Amino acid sequence: MKKVNFLKASLVVAIMLTAGACSKTGEKSISQQDHPKAVIKEMMAENGANPDEISIKENSGASPSQLNSSVSNDRDKGHFLYTESNAAEGNSILIYKIKKDGSLNASGSTLSGGKGTGKGLGSQGALELDKNHEWLYAVNGGSNSVSSFKVNNDGSLTLAHTASSGGLTPNSVSAYGNLLYVLNNKSDNILGLRIGAGGTLTPIEGAAQHLSGSVVDAPQISFSPNGDWVIVTEKATNIIGTFKVKSNGSVNSGIFTASIGATPFGFDFSRDRFMIVSNAAGGAVGAGSATSYIINNSGVPDDINGAVPDLQAAPCWFAITKYGRFAYTTNTAGNTISSYYIDESGGLHLAESLAATTDTQPLDIVIAANNYFVYELNGKGQTIGEFRRKLLGGLELIATQPGLPVSSTGLATY
Repeated sequence: MKKVNFLKASLVVAIMLTAGACSKTGEKSISQQDHPKAVIKEMMAENGANPDEISIKENSGASPSQLNSSVSNDRDKGHFLYTESNAAEGNSILIYKIKKDGSLNASGSTLSGGKGTGKGLGSQGALELDKNHEWLYAVNGGSNSVSSFKVNNDGSLTLAHTASSGGLTPNSVSAYGNLLYVLNNKSDNILGLRIGAGGTLTPIEGAAQHLSGSVVDAPQISFSPNGDWVIVTEKATNIIGTFKVKSNGSVNSGIFTASIGATPFGFDFSRDRFMIVSNAAGGAVGAGSATSYIINNSGVPDDINGAVPDLQAAPCWFAITKYGRFAYTTNTAGNTISSYYIDESGGLHLAESLAATTDTQPLDIVIAANNYFVYELNGKGQTIGEFRRKLLGGLELIATQPGLPVSSTGLATY
């Protein structure tokens, strides 16, 4: 038995060394060798006071009517999930109603006023709901535009305005207050637009900025939680760009910092302070990781505890629970989901390397408003996987929604 355990431990160490070898940036990686699984479980439990864990217990013990109430507390007709077809002949937003048990019911679609690319965008944030869930924003990658939609009480959408993205192949958007920033992948630039009455989108003077170079293959743009910075990841250059937001809504030129981890991709924010970034490591088997950063006053992202391996292939998309304790990442080349725990200091800890298996090529991932249901989009499988959260970072499959266009991209939910 001791020999078997030694071989298992040796295999884990070998995989972690491979992850470090795949880095293009001299990344520093950490292991959890000094934190046995039992210690990590105790840490995640937070002496029974972890609010993200408490929400699981509350939901899992609820009756179907109670679950429906918890999912429907800020809309008359329940909660909904959105994705976009990204079809080349005409982009549309696909609408799904979240049922009592967390499964989905197709509820129609709305034309976006633009065209898609006919293939995946390889990005996070193709769709964005505003803070109050009153407006939805979407990229039209095939017609170089971005659209705004009024979200109606029954979950349906009304197209409000379509405007130029100011570049080529927009693939990600982020909203903060009356500002909307769009990332243009093929022209390596960003543009800020002001959101006006009725969802109108107007370019802001001085709000167009270049990324660190050409062909940087940037997958995501997002505001920091306080709205002071616009942040962009660059896959091809292993760079994180930060742009200071000025009082008129425009941004300064970018500050470009080497990422801790190869191929930085999707990111989300934990505890309103920490930026958790997936590192796809070029898709190498077993080489994926994630890094926790805090943006310092000068705009530079400082890592908390290095690149933490998930021992999977191509972690790309990220979603973080309501109270910021857990992060879920889809491993696109491995057809799996991993989970991390984020401690109060922003330290990142692998919770479950294999939190769940998915259909083929998992992409975007989101967490429902009740902090219990989790949804992920599968590119080659042309499905949406429907899960419920389990304690300590696990996931349980509810059902699978079939029949999506092969080009579908982006997820947003309320």
